[in-house]
Amino acid sequence: LILYREALALRPVGHTDRSMSLNNLAKQLSSRFDHRGNDEDLDQAIALQREVLALRPVGHANWSMSLNNLANLLSSRFQHRGNDEDLDQTIALYRDA
Repeated sequence: LILYREALALRPVGHTDRSMSLNNLAKQLSSRFDHRGNDEDLDQAIALQREVLALRPVGHANWSMSLNNLANLLSSRFQHRGNDEDLDQTIALYRDA
């Protein structure tokens, strides 16, 4: 994770490839959550994917993939915590994707 954070630092706000680094870090945090079950990792991954989605608006080549990535994380959090809001957001994102 340290290297993914360093890569993100090299792509500050406004950098054309920032969304890719955000996405990569989110994937790794999600993977660590799957192995260790640390809620903070999942919450951070969701926050990062929200940032990714903000950088990939409708019409962006990876917009649909970004919606799916965020929906998958919210679905995981729903399964882990049972928060209905996460489930509602998941369904809405999958519909938009």
